[in-house]
Amino acid sequence: MSSSVDLSLATRASNPDAVPKLVQELHALQGSMQDGDEEMRHQLVVKTRRLLQSLLTPREQMLQHTWADPGLNAALITGVDVGLWKLMVNNGVDASQKVDALAESLGMDPVLLGRLMRHVCAMGHLEEVGQDEYKLTNFTKSLSLDVIGDGYLALLGGIGRSPIEFYKFLRETNWRNPTDAAHTAMHASYNTDLPNCFEYLRSVGLGPQTNHHMGGYRQGRLPWMHPSLYPVEQTLFPGADTSPDAPLVVDVAGGLGHDINEFKKLYPNHPGKLILQDLPVVIQDVQGLDSSIQLMSHDFLTEQPVKGARAYFMHSILHDWPDDVCQKILARLADAMKPGYSKLLIFECVIPRTGAYWEATAGDILMMTQLSALERTEDHWRQLIEGSGLNLKITKFWTSGHSDVENVIECELA
Repeated sequence: MSSSVDLSLATRASNPDAVPKLVQELHALQGSMQDGDEEMRHQLVVKTRRLLQSLLTPREQMLQHTWADPGLNAALITGVDVGLWKLMVNNGVDASQKVDALAESLGMDPVLLGRLMRHVCAMGHLEEVGQDEYKLTNFTKSLSLDVIGDGYLALLGGIGRSPIEFYKFLRETNWRNPTDAAHTAMHASYNTDLPNCFEYLRSVGLGPQTNHHMGGYRQGRLPWMHPSLYPVEQTLFPGADTSPDAPLVVDVAGGLGHDINEFKKLYPNHPGKLILQDLPVVIQDVQGLDSSIQLMSHDFLTEQPVKGARAYFMHSILHDWPDDVCQKILARLADAMKPGYSKLLIFECVIPRTGAYWEATAGDILMMTQLSALERTEDHWRQLIEGSGLNLKITKFWTSGHSDVENVIECELA
């Protein structure tokens, strides 16, 4: 028996029956929320999204996805690229600012700028003071920060076609789960033979912006070495070689050094030395790190030059690669580890079997469409690390017990 959906369904609130209960739950949660309570804030975000989706009609949601969000992205990317948000902050973070004056300073057509800012305002990200006159919100203020704003240039402006055209890639690959790092939706969308999206972004002049985003998306999350997440002073320091040249932590593919620098600030009296590794093109851009941190050019697919470190650390590295490449990376590290002494610490998303958080699932789609890679469940992590003949075992998944997207996956030689 065939069935069909009546068109009237698309013009009514999606789930009006859920609204009263959601409003009550939001009121109850708000009443018990305290500043800095991230777990409560996450619950409020999830329920607020459900409330909005219950109130919106399917027609409105379609227009938001296909009109409003792409239009907002166009305006935000342009604003970052032309320096609009930085200009407005420099003019006064809480100042009322006219489109004509901003356009003159930027060398832009005021009609064009006015149309873009009007949509940003309509989407809730500028405060309208009068006709063609606006004030910044906290969100648009934050776009002046490179670690926030540059993500729009890199991920949307640089490689944003990949998820949009993913369906074309799937048609060509017969709807198979992507697992080939050399053949991704990004390669197809941008007709490039470069090894991966990072190389492509550098080739189009967006390398620094990509590095800024790498440091920006994790802001506000607990750092891996925070005592409530991974107890460094109880797990790494006891038994560590205390000689000055003994490697304590090797941050493998650590980018611009955000993690290793934070470790140094939190544990200034650590034993041994800290080492930051990445490709030469990344290491040459490193600035502002503690002078005691050693910088080292290294490709993680080649032999690990630092042998017998207390800990080899990787943050959001393995999610960039399908399993076959990850096994090669892990094998290089296992070869360098000292039995009974070295630890491998992997700081990555661990998706639960049910009730996944949207940041985790969004990251999974991003990895799939750009790199033919993935965010992994606990079961998949065990399969990758312990079931691939790598002589490694997982000793513990460390979490703070809140809505953490990332866990510390502690491994040792088997």
